[in-house]
Amino acid sequence: MDMTPAERLILSNQYQIMAMLDADNAAHYQRCQIIIKRGYGLQMRELDSELSQLSEAECRTLLAMMEMHHALHVSWSNLKDSQGIDPRRLQFLGFDGHTEGRYLGYTRFLTEREGRYTQFPCGSHRFDAQVPMWEKYQRMLAVWHNCPRQYHLSANEIAQVINA
Repeated sequence: MDMTPAERLILSNQYQIMAMLDADNAAHYQRCQIIIKRGYGLQMRELDSELSQLSEAECRTLLAMMEMHHALHVSWSNLKDSQGIDPRRLQFLGFDGHTEGRYLGYTRFLTEREGRYTQFPCGSHRFDAQVPMWEKYQRMLAVWHNCPRQYHLSANEIAQVINA
């Protein structure tokens, strides 16, 4: 089903009204409103809609990026000798609010509304890295996917991923 931006806005407003009228289901309607209004592809599929500003593939890639950062941290924590790897380099910084706003919005949706990756510190900018990160994370993902044990990385493999 195709929806114009105006139709999405109308549906989003209807979900907002439903949230106000039905307090018992308000959280569900608020979630649906955000999904429709922002066009989150992966979650819109749940709502049987085809139109999105962030495709399902982009959503899955972003989730993989966050999972990679989780795996980096787990692997680093399990190392007996961190070999000088600064833990700050393993931190998921987010995306640039100006050029990657769609990705930043989805990151905030996942962490704040969906309660995923709550172990990631969001900082005072709430995952606004203030520099473009999508391409960097793509390079990191390519290296990470080639590692045979993605959640049990060696210090050398961690260094390769973060330096990609």
